[in-house]
Amino acid sequence: MRKLWFVCVLFTLLLFSAGCKKKVNDSLMKGQKEVPVSTIYQEGLSYLASGRYTRARSFFQLIIDNAPNSKEFADAKLGVADSEFFDLETGPAEALTDYQSFLVYFPKSKRAPYAQYMVGMCYYSQISSPDRDQSFSREAITAFEELRRKYPDSPYSKLSEEKIRLCWDRLAEHEFGVGVFYYKVHSYLSAAGRFQYLLDHYIQYLTKEGKEKTYYFYGRSLFEMTRYDEAARYYRLLLKEFPQTLYRDQVSSELAEIESGKLQREKEAKIKAFKEKMKEMREKELEREGKGHKRKKPVK
Repeated sequence: MRKLWFVCVLFTLLLFSAGCKKKVNDSLMKGQKEVPVSTIYQEGLSYLASGRYTRARSFFQLIIDNAPNSKEFADAKLGVADSEFFDLETGPAEALTDYQSFLVYFPKSKRAPYAQYMVGMCYYSQISSPDRDQSFSREAITAFEELRRKYPDSPYSKLSEEKIRLCWDRLAEHEFGVGVFYYKVHSYLSAAGRFQYLLDHYIQYLTKEGKEKTYYFYGRSLFEMTRYDEAARYYRLLLKEFPQTLYRDQVSSELAEIESGKLQREKEAKIKAFKEKMKEMREKELEREGKGHKRKKPVK
């Protein structure tokens, strides 16, 4: 169906949030003449461009409800999604479903790369600060990578590269922040685990400052756990790659103590003393148990 009848326009077009019904613009109504779908679509685009998203959505929805076979139908579905994405009252969470629906029904459309890009943007625009859950960062990366895989020659594929980079940056910030939190509450084992994961998976996304701090906090976490050889490794990396680091004096001092063997000897001495104490306690416990048995009267 290529055109919408005037009666459809008159009775189904919804206007502003006031909730009342109103006729389509007078410029589209000429007695009982049919109104071309293309005209309705252009009106929707005009309202979309001017930021009147609810109004734009009502025009696009007219096409979806009444002209499913028109060439504007697919574009109208995207129009609805776009009007939801930019509308503060609906937003990307609501638009996501419509972009995904478009891709299901029109995977080979020339506008499919745009729709896939906007799926990524729906997730990307909901990414939280580094100290919060980063599920949306991971979802955005997946969506943008899907775009690059399916439509490598699309200009949207190129645009997605920077977004992917920023998502990985945010994930790296998150891991670092969690590691520092554990470090500050003296949960050094958990802190070390976070910093190790950060270096294993996100090192290419760390800023120069981020890498410097990661080496420092990871080394300090290991140092506090008396894993001196491992701590020394990251202290040396820190001093080598960042010779002017603000942590230089502290790290150099602790590294010198590690390399002198003093700390390792103290550690071994403490372990030996602990083992001897445990042995002594066990012997006393056995002695008490033996005396207890001797005091028991024989059963007649």
